[in-house]
Amino acid sequence: MPLLLALVLAVTTPPAAKDQIGWMRPDAFHLVIGMSRTQVLQSLDSWAPKQGKDRNELVVDYSGERAMTLEFHQERLRSIRFELFVFLPEISKVFEQKKAYLLKTFGEPRLATRSVLIYDGQLPNVMVVVSDDPTSDQGKKGIGVLAVRYYDPR
Repeated sequence: MPLLLALVLAVTTPPAAKDQIGWMRPDAFHLVIGMSRTQVLQSLDSWAPKQGKDRNELVVDYSGERAMTLEFHQERLRSIRFELFVFLPEISKVFEQKKAYLLKTFGEPRLATRSVLIYDGQLPNVMVVVSDDPTSDQGKKGIGVLAVRYYDPR
């Protein structure tokens, strides 16, 4: 029985925090942009998604420092935004990890700045934004934010 439980958890649980970014991909949750709301809810059943700011938004609190927001348009998944909140010194390292992963996966971004990456040459588009400004509201608390959004702009 313990072996069966371990297998079920391995299949349904997104990657652990060892690389900080493994969970920040749609496939880690068995999601694909364009899925129906019903399919999304079935994929996320064990995560108990909550209603977001309106009917077209669902939120999954992955952990105290991780969240995922899903946006729907005409009952189809249009956008998945992953958010990671960690201490300022660490957030830049995590951004570099995500940058390296995306470079390997998608090649060069169309736009790359110190804090933004945009991949819009194929679907889904990917946008990565890091907030590591110590003078921002979050930064004054010593927290940085990395947001990774996979989306269909249509």
